[in-house]
Amino acid sequence: MTLTNFHSHTIYDDGTSTPEEMLQAAIAKGFAAFGFSGHSYAPFDMPYCMSVDGTREYIAEVTRLKEKYADEIEVYLGIEQEYYSAPHSLGTDGSEAGLCHDCRALYPAEKYDFTIGAVHYIKKGGELFSIDFGAEMQKRAAETHFGGDFYAMTETYFETVADVMRKTGADIVGHFDLIAKYNTDGRLFDEANPRYTGAAINAMEHILKTHRLFEVNTGAMYRIGRPEPYPSEFLLKELQKRGGEVILSSDCHDVESICWKFDEMRELLKSCGFRYVKRLAKNGFIDEKI
Repeated sequence: MTLTNFHSHTIYDDGTSTPEEMLQAAIAKGFAAFGFSGHSYAPFDMPYCMSVDGTREYIAEVTRLKEKYADEIEVYLGIEQEYYSAPHSLGTDGSEAGLCHDCRALYPAEKYDFTIGAVHYIKKGGELFSIDFGAEMQKRAAETHFGGDFYAMTETYFETVADVMRKTGADIVGHFDLIAKYNTDGRLFDEANPRYTGAAINAMEHILKTHRLFEVNTGAMYRIGRPEPYPSEFLLKELQKRGGEVILSSDCHDVESICWKFDEMRELLKSCGFRYVKRLAKNGFIDEKI
């Protein structure tokens, strides 16, 4: 099967490798195509996302690399569009106030070959908080905002995810069940609980009314040793039953992880009933038999 990856981060956001280093590693591994997807600018998430000027530099650099490596690999310019920075949220609390003059040029869809829609933050009582900064922060958020009810927090998360494609105008649903990132062995909540599974499946079914393509993301398997990808095996089976499609990604932040566990993921997808994955090509998304 053709080696490709369309979710990657670089020194322009929270990655550790340059775009050219990532691309050279992909070429060395025999990749046919590679896509960059920097975190969209959000003033409440500056340590992890691209700045305004950085976004312009990122676009220019990936455009340069497209031309430089055109004879060796297909290069695609993408963006991982955060729910609360789409369109750009001016307030540090994520309040929406339209696009400022400096940022208006960063978001037209025609600038990007593809877009990943993602939710890293949820809002409760007007306050924005991350669900991606560790188990202890998730525990504090559940206590502070949901009276200790983790399932209420997961319900709010999946309600937000259900709206991510409408809000961001994305092509790909990113790390669908990110809320479970730190829940290995059920240390925070039971992923078999009907409130959790119900919220997840409701969000999935809502998205599938208009969009079918979900990424299978191995990023947390590499970075924190999560035993399964996003979505989990259970949710992948539910997605397959409902006619969803998948694209394989590593959400890599360095050169070592650009195709992390891809062979295992192909076997997992087969066991879940998938017979093909999608990949981006010059004429759009196409099927690749597993």
